[in-house]
Amino acid sequence: MKINIQNMDVRPVELDEQITLEFISPLIKGYYPNNASVHVHIEKIKKDYRVHISLKTRAHYQCDRCLDEFDQEFGAEIEQHYHMGPGELLDDDIIRIAEDTTEIDINPVIAEMMLLNHPLKMLCSEECKGICPNCGAHLNHEACRCTEVPIDPRWEKLRGLIK
Repeated sequence: MKINIQNMDVRPVELDEQITLEFISPLIKGYYPNNASVHVHIEKIKKDYRVHISLKTRAHYQCDRCLDEFDQEFGAEIEQHYHMGPGELLDDDIIRIAEDTTEIDINPVIAEMMLLNHPLKMLCSEECKGICPNCGAHLNHEACRCTEVPIDPRWEKLRGLIK
């Protein structure tokens, strides 16, 4: 997604677009098969541009506990600063752009934002009970079929102390 800044004045600009997420990291691309709604608010302050990006899409995950597939809303926000031309930058997070730049490509910022906000643990619900490690029963849909919980053989000698 490119933002035209060629004739931008001091008034903020708001943009809303639907984009495909073909440019995001292959590590997470499979989780986001749908288009995303992107809202961009951009302000110009002298030679600086402040870009606030809001993204929403529908993600497709697999639960880490029960292995069921599920869809969930995914949203992320970021504020990125750009500086046009030379000069000392006060922050490492500011992106320098050339004096003759006419548009800003925010796809790399969106890709980074999605990677940083991608969930580490995907759960279909907080109450998910998962799968029994012994009998393989899906505990959200059925009761455990284990009749006796196997004891780790390393602890068997301690059982003798109880008797």
